[in-house]
Amino acid sequence: MDCAINLNPLLIDIICRCARFCRSFSVLFCCLFQSIRLFGQIGGQFVALLLTLLMAQSLLVAAPASAQTAGLAPAHPAPLIVAQANSDQPPEFQIIQPGDMPQQGSGAAGGDARTDGGIDAEANVNNALTPRSTLTEEPIDSEGWAKSDFTGFIDIHRRLRQPDETLLEDGLRLVTADGFAPFNFRDRAGAPIGYHVELARSFCEQLNIACTIKVVPFETIPDLLADGEADAALAGLGRHPDLQDKVAFSNVFLKRPGRFLALADSGLKTDVASMDGQPIAFIGGSAHEAFLRAYFERINRVPVNDLHAARALLAEGKVVAIFGDAFQLLPLATERNGTFRFAGKPYYDDYFFGDGMSFAYKAGRTDIGNLLDYGLQKLAKSGRLAELYARHFALDVYATY
Repeated sequence: MDCAINLNPLLIDIICRCARFCRSFSVLFCCLFQSIRLFGQIGGQFVALLLTLLMAQSLLVAAPASAQTAGLAPAHPAPLIVAQANSDQPPEFQIIQPGDMPQQGSGAAGGDARTDGGIDAEANVNNALTPRSTLTEEPIDSEGWAKSDFTGFIDIHRRLRQPDETLLEDGLRLVTADGFAPFNFRDRAGAPIGYHVELARSFCEQLNIACTIKVVPFETIPDLLADGEADAALAGLGRHPDLQDKVAFSNVFLKRPGRFLALADSGLKTDVASMDGQPIAFIGGSAHEAFLRAYFERINRVPVNDLHAARALLAEGKVVAIFGDAFQLLPLATERNGTFRFAGKPYYDDYFFGDGMSFAYKAGRTDIGNLLDYGLQKLAKSGRLAELYARHFALDVYATY
């Protein structure tokens, strides 16, 4: 699927059959010119080629037009289609209006990757989504990112089998949700946007397959996959034990580490010894509180209800840092006044923070799972996965500061 050659298959078949006939004719032709062996060889091959093309062309002209076009596929399949409610897409694959969408975090599956960060997405998401290319005024290209030191989570050296041709021809029916900025949400016109939507577009372009994407209520996604009404989902669905009989997951393309956020001029050190006794804010009852209890036992814990409250405490100097999900803290770290910054290093822990972001698909569909892993690997090798991250997030959440 890396390239497409737009040749008429009937012409190829006719040329092959004519070539076999003319090969025998060339032997006879060479025998007639035994006295001039070299000329006989060259002349025989030339005449064979000429006769092959003439016979193929005459047979092709005589063939019915319907036979000439049978079995042909477009060299460039349709691009990703973001289905709108008033589009020409089939009724079963249209966008659900915003009023019908669930609130963030209302999914039935506990332990999913979509947790309420308490930060107003509409007010802050523009800062978090400022492209790094805009900040540096340098163009971003996939080739350069393929050679960069971007923190990638896809094993580009793992050997994967080629996807099933039928799957590639059929394309993918993808679903996502909204209200989960900066991954999937809606613009002011109501169109679905965000990292997940653009990842789906890049994925399908990389494999040169046609795709559709539909915005659905988040809690319906496991059943849509299990019932075969969708092939894969990009919505932050988590690996919860209750879903293991319905849903499987591709390789992880992004991790969601825990991070400390501090005042920009604080010079805060985040090693365990330096944090001893320091007041740290976090959302009470969260996985991040559990992580701090396990690894930073001597901090002064300050639980809050949401990140709005945590931000106020940090701005007033009542705590020295906030600890939470790196992507949920990203809008604060990218505020235009530069008040806050990430401190220290990212903390990865699958037990507390989950495995990371990945495609979800129906359990048992190993063919679709292989297709998803294959496409992600190609995106990572080409550098497009790193480029996509750079275009959507103004700050590298995986860097040490």
